[in-house]
Amino acid sequence: MKYFLGLDIGGTKTACALADEQKILARARAGSAKVLRVDKDEAAGNLRQVLDTVSAESGVALGDIAASCIGTAGIAVADVTNWLREQMASRVGGTLTLVGDEIITLDAAFPGEPGVIVIAGTGSNVIGRSRSGWTTSAGGWGPAISDEGSGSNLGQRALRGVFSAIDAGEEPLLLRRVLDHLGLQAREDLVGVANALDFSFASLMPVIVRAAQDGDRVARETLQRGGEVLARLVMHVIGRLAKAEPGIEKGLKIASTGSILAHVEEVSGAMRRKLLEVYPQLEFVPGTVDPLDGAIYRARRFYAEKAEPQSAPR
Repeated sequence: MKYFLGLDIGGTKTACALADEQKILARARAGSAKVLRVDKDEAAGNLRQVLDTVSAESGVALGDIAASCIGTAGIAVADVTNWLREQMASRVGGTLTLVGDEIITLDAAFPGEPGVIVIAGTGSNVIGRSRSGWTTSAGGWGPAISDEGSGSNLGQRALRGVFSAIDAGEEPLLLRRVLDHLGLQAREDLVGVANALDFSFASLMPVIVRAAQDGDRVARETLQRGGEVLARLVMHVIGRLAKAEPGIEKGLKIASTGSILAHVEEVSGAMRRKLLEVYPQLEFVPGTVDPLDGAIYRARRFYAEKAEPQSAPR
């Protein structure tokens, strides 16, 4: 029996799965092991936690792993890849493949096949893959520039809408909800808090969703607009795929992942409706995908290639 490891390393979490040739045996989550976001000691501790957990729960020694795949952003940065290789080589046997997090997400949704994946959580991105394996993307330029339809972007858009309404003489329900959520008394307090460099706009998403469901105009329009903007990014990607491979848009599969698309129907529904207006033959994959499934798929796929050999720990 051969055993495989898949890891999805993001800015806020590290997810890990250990599998045999047919099924996943154990899963674990911890804080980020991304050295671009946390210091190396913290990253090493989080990586060690998920590895030890899946090994203990599955009963499989890490030295018996045949192949591993890590999906993470920043693989073009040598400090990131070198650190990950060193950490894995000291603890895990077998071969190691490092790919971008968008690749394992695509593989989770469409193993080796064409399709478009829409990612919208704290950040956002849209990636498409052609029949020949060529990939193209739109969005995902970070919270200060783009990340449209993400929790961060929607939270910021909602507050802008609130203060635009205040300028017009309104006092939206969302204003009071946000103040209560943050433990603030007045809108002037919110101005100071929201303009702080470390303020998390994404943390406002549960408040915005509830306000929209309770009829707040600003919240409803924010979520509607978020879905439409995501649809526009998907259209950009489909357009490039269709230019490279005419006809691919007919029956093309669209999958999604991330907390916004998983839990905020106002956003995901608006995105689907807008896309179907232009591409009525699209096929939407139900539910959301787990990138770990793609990491395991890729580890199994590249096992025979022995792409990046590493010595097993002794």
